[in-house]
Amino acid sequence: MGAFYGLRRSEILGLRWSAVDFKQKKISIIHTAVKHGAKTVYDDKVKNRSSRRELPLKPGMESYLKRLYAHQKQMKKLCGNCHHDNDYLCKWEDGRPLEPNNVTRQFRLFLAANNLPKIRLHDLRHSAASLLQAMGFSAKEIAEWLGHGDVRSTSIYTHVEDATKGKMADRLGEVLQI
Repeated sequence: MGAFYGLRRSEILGLRWSAVDFKQKKISIIHTAVKHGAKTVYDDKVKNRSSRRELPLKPGMESYLKRLYAHQKQMKKLCGNCHHDNDYLCKWEDGRPLEPNNVTRQFRLFLAANNLPKIRLHDLRHSAASLLQAMGFSAKEIAEWLGHGDVRSTSIYTHVEDATKGKMADRLGEVLQI
């Protein structure tokens, strides 16, 4: 969700099944889960007006979410009365919603266990923006995908790839005959 949709951690953890429309093939980003001191606040609002958005539910993501839904139904049955009933996508086997700081910690452990570079969970959002830019999407399109109210915010998230810098150097070399 972070890499594909460029969602904020709060948006990922705030996702509810009621916001996933399998018939219309879309996901509505309309809820958040934010850590405030020792408490996690689950809210029916997002960071700002432009953060409220609908994104397409593509086949790979749809398949994953359907498997997750089936697994959660099975876990609810297994847990019985011990299950914490709620509508969140991101939750423990017993239904308790995942805590933001725990997700960040687990992400770090996942990277280390798989010998991947250390990055922040939020860097997946930057990666999504940079990939979209490299594919030729406009700053306005990327801003809407990420839920930015101002296109200038999007420039903070996009980074030029080394391969693109190499092409730039080649083209400049041709023009300047270097």
